This record gives sequence, C-alpha cells and structure tokens, in this order.
Amino acid sequence: MNIKQEKPQVMVVGTFHMRYTPDLQRMEFDDLLAESRQLEIQKVVEQLKKFKPTKVALEVVKSEENKLNQEFNQYKEGQLNLAIDEVQQLGFRIASDLQHEKVYAVDWMESVGNRGLGEVFEWAEKNQPEFIRYINENYRSNHELSIGKKSVYDIIRSQNHESFIEKQHEMYMAIARIGSNEEYIGIDWIRWWYQRNLILYYNLAQITSISDRTLLIIGAAHVHLVTQFLKESNSFSVVNPLDYLT
Repeated sequence: MNIKQEKPQVMVVGTFHMRYTPDLQRMEFDDLLAESRQLEIQKVVEQLKKFKPTKVALEVVKSEENKLNQEFNQYKEGQLNLAIDEVQQLGFRIASDLQHEKVYAVDWMESVGNRGLGEVFEWAEKNQPEFIRYINENYRSNHELSIGKKSVYDIIRSQNHESFIEKQHEMYMAIARIGSNEEYIGIDWIRWWYQRNLILYYNLAQITSISDRTLLIIGAAHVHLVTQFLKESNSFSVVNPLDYLT
C-alpha cells in the first residue's frame, strides 16, 4: 500500500515596501510609526501568526543573513526599535512572538551582465515611447498610490488577491516586449528578474524541510513567480495567505 507523503507547507505573503525602494511598485504613505498604523500592522502580524510558521523567510540578500540576525537578536533583547521596513515590522515581530531562534534571508541581487531596469526604460522612452506610455498608463500609475484612508491590513490583503498578483506579472510581460527586431532590450532585464526569483525559490527550498511551515514575506511583485516555481516543483504545499488574512 502506498502512503502519500506529506509536503512541507509554504505561504508566500506579498506586501508593499514600507521603506523607499527603486522598485516599479511604490506606494506613498503617511507615518507608519503612528499608533494607528502600528495597530494596523499588528493586526497583520496576529493573523499571519495563526499559520504557525516554523520558519520566517525575508526579502534580504542571503549574504546579509548574519547581520539580519544580529538585528533580530537585538530586537528580542529589547535593544532595537523597529525600522519602517516590512522585514522588521512584520518578520521580526512574527518570529519573535513565536520564539524563533533566527530568521532567514533568501534574496539575491547580483548582476548577470544585464541592463538595469532604468536603462531599459530610458531606451524605450527614446525608441518606443508609445509602448512606455502604455506601460505607465496601464500598470505603473495603478501602483504609485497613496494609502489614504485604507488600512495597512486591507492593502496587504488586496495585494494577495489573484487578480492583483496576475496584474503585477502582466506588467513584467509587457516590459519583455520592449525592443526592436533582434535587440531584446526588455528581456535583457527580465532574464535577471527570473533568475532572482528562481534563486529566491532555491533558497526557500533549501531551508524548508518536510515538517516545516515556512512563511515568506516579500514584495508583492515576486508572488506570481515564486508561487509558480513552488507549485511546479510538486515538492511543496502552497498555502493561500487569504485563508488567514480574512
């Protein structure tokens, strides 16, 4: 008789970046250290803790994991005030509350001899202005929004809906179409984007053993590819964060 082996569980939670980043997806926000915003962030923390993760993985380059855990230990000892950063505001709080010994850095940001995204957009503005206008109007303008009256909890929940995740990935597929004849300008950057997300998947797989329930907190733009790789591997059970962000 064949006994079906249980797979380790992974939950990928997409979020906006609480700190400034040069990412395509940006949101303007008021003071996230204000008491009202802190209560909203704490609500996210409390709901994600219900997943009972055994490991918390974060969007920090793997080479900085020691520094990351030095800061995590300082926080646990009451010697660190949390920065305006989803790594600390969400990741440190969850891992500390669940008495984890450490957190895990799984990101990668090295160059592979590719064009940077800024270079891709500069080329498009000069050579394909109608297409860059299409990208800006249909995708980028939808992300550079103010939080306004929306709560942090509601924003993070909305960013984990399938329609939002698909729209994010659709934008990257549009960027892949920037170019001329055999000059694959957009793809020169997209190949780096895919490599980065494959390495995120690899690092996540490396830390996730059979009995684990791993929580990955990451920029929402990564969710589509990382989730795709996890599912296509057939080695993990991917948990929908909306089962907890109710």
